[in-house]
Amino acid sequence: MFINNNLRIKIDNEFKILWVGIDLQDKLCYSMNFLDNLTHVKELIVYFIKKENIKYVVAYSLNKGVWNLGGDLEYFVSCIKSKNKNSLKDYAYKCIDLVYNYNSNYDMDVFSTCVVQGNAFGGGFESALSGNFIIAEESAKFSFPEVIFGTFPGMGAYSFLTKKVGFNKATEIINSNKTYSARDIFNLGIINEVCEDGFGIEKMSTLIKSGELEKYVSNPFMNICNRVSKQELIDVVNVWIEKAFTLTDDNLNRMLKLASFQKRKVEQTKNIEPLVEEEMKIAEINTLINGSFPTK
Repeated sequence: MFINNNLRIKIDNEFKILWVGIDLQDKLCYSMNFLDNLTHVKELIVYFIKKENIKYVVAYSLNKGVWNLGGDLEYFVSCIKSKNKNSLKDYAYKCIDLVYNYNSNYDMDVFSTCVVQGNAFGGGFESALSGNFIIAEESAKFSFPEVIFGTFPGMGAYSFLTKKVGFNKATEIINSNKTYSARDIFNLGIINEVCEDGFGIEKMSTLIKSGELEKYVSNPFMNICNRVSKQELIDVVNVWIEKAFTLTDDNLNRMLKLASFQKRKVEQTKNIEPLVEEEMKIAEINTLINGSFPTK
């Protein structure tokens, strides 16, 4: 079922799974329109969790080859050039709410997971890190490009990575300007599983239905130590906001070059996946979800 233009959900009543398919329609990044849509439906997601006694929430992408390309760089430049700090702060705080809600399991007795199928750059990488269990398909790529234009990922990267690999390694990854493969990220201990392309959803479904994820769900130390406080996220993003308004024209021009890449990816996706194929895509995903089964 659709919640809105950006989200499609499916509920597995037997295994208490809420599948959340994310469709980045206007841009393959966190546009303000997309963030507003997510903000408006948070209470509806919470309602479904309570009503259906959901145990697992699984986020996955409906955009071929892309998890999320990060922040809306074009919007950033517009806010910075017009010195509109309030609008940039509003955007940044909406991002914080997104990753905090998912990382904290909506402050309920559920377990949030991510299936990363494709590129996860900048804020897209950060949002994937907010899940408590993360599977990536082999071809997924991870990167923090912010260093190119003189800033840093401000919506959770430092906090989530420090939890996983320590502050020094987190800083190295953030400042490396390196694109990491799914296997690289797995070997660093940042994600939990890597699987073949096209099998991420099926793999997650099987792990849940076989009971394999129960050891993570029932581990009290993971549930305590994996969480990042909202205040910490806000403190970091406030530094990011201040840094944004010190960027030079050269920094902003580089930002716009990356923004044009985000736009080209949108056009490529539209050409590859015309609307007539939408239902075929959803049907294929539903088959993977429904077709997985507990291992014997």
